[in-house]
Amino acid sequence: MKNRTRAICLLFVFIGLFSVYAGGASASDLMIASFENNGHSDLGTDIGTWSSNPLDTSQGCTIELLSLYGVMGKGSEESRVMKVTYDVSTNGPAFNGFYIKLNDMDLTPYDSIAFLIKGDPARGFTTKFRIEINNEKGERATYDLSGITDDWKMISIPLQEARNPGSVTDWTCMSEMVFTFDDMTCDNKEGVLYIDNVMVSSKE
Repeated sequence: MKNRTRAICLLFVFIGLFSVYAGGASASDLMIASFENNGHSDLGTDIGTWSSNPLDTSQGCTIELLSLYGVMGKGSEESRVMKVTYDVSTNGPAFNGFYIKLNDMDLTPYDSIAFLIKGDPARGFTTKFRIEINNEKGERATYDLSGITDDWKMISIPLQEARNPGSVTDWTCMSEMVFTFDDMTCDNKEGVLYIDNVMVSSKE
């Protein structure tokens, strides 16, 4: 009876260790915004738009949550994504975009930022734009993104590339992730993009 009890205990220990290992593997990815939470990120933070000149109505950015089929990795399942409509076609300098608040998030354990993206072939879209990551000290790291097509694509941005310039000295209190469209970078000055499943990942 004692041996049987010991065997059962060892079995539960093994199951517990397996669960910890499995949980650690899945915990290496942290969802920032799946766009399934009624306009808020999966962190419970705000998602919104911004413009360099809110009084200039000839430029701007709007976002909308909608359901689509055929999102990469979802097969025929319906998924909510974010539709981004931007316009930087004004005569003067123009830049705008949208942000996801990070709530002083510590990004030091993570190696990359990843998300799904595609352009709208009917409305047109830029194949490149800029992503910024800001901290509470007002420091900013930027990454120029390119290669967007009208098919769903997983984009992965190595955080080391953003860290190398040294513009951000403290990655433990990140305030927001900003998607920026500007008239100098965008190769199509107005258009529509669809974005889903913004996350951070770690190899460990």
